[in-house]
Amino acid sequence: MSEETLHESPLPEEEPITTRQKLLYIIEEMEQAGSIMTISGVARAAGMSHTNIILRYNDLAVRIRESAGVVKETDAKKKLAQRSGTIKEERAMRARLRVELDETKELLRKVNSVNATLLFKVDSLEGELAKERSNHKHRTQIAKIHDTVSKPL
Repeated sequence: MSEETLHESPLPEEEPITTRQKLLYIIEEMEQAGSIMTISGVARAAGMSHTNIILRYNDLAVRIRESAGVVKETDAKKKLAQRSGTIKEERAMRARLRVELDETKELLRKVNSVNATLLFKVDSLEGELAKERSNHKHRTQIAKIHDTVSKPL
């Protein structure tokens, strides 16, 4: 039996293709799709064993392994770029939050200062009110005494 077996072409109305051509077609389709390839996956798609690819089409097995490595490396680079982007976003957000925190702390200092001033004024006004009440009480007592003294006997 020949090393190259003829298969029905995946494309309509074409000549039958060899096993090598079928494997190349599957590999190229997977590469274009950006799929992570394995020899077992390509063998499954071609309807053959992975051992057959390794033993008879070693050059294609090497290509599959290299392509899988490139896809994994590309995927790893994409993930690293995404993480780097996320890290940059997180750093920018952290910087904005620090500024916001500093602004909030400054506002809190101002509010505390205003509160202290208001508490001092409240204490002062309460003291004045207490004096006024006391003075009013004394005036009322003086008025009663005055009324009592002023009445004819």
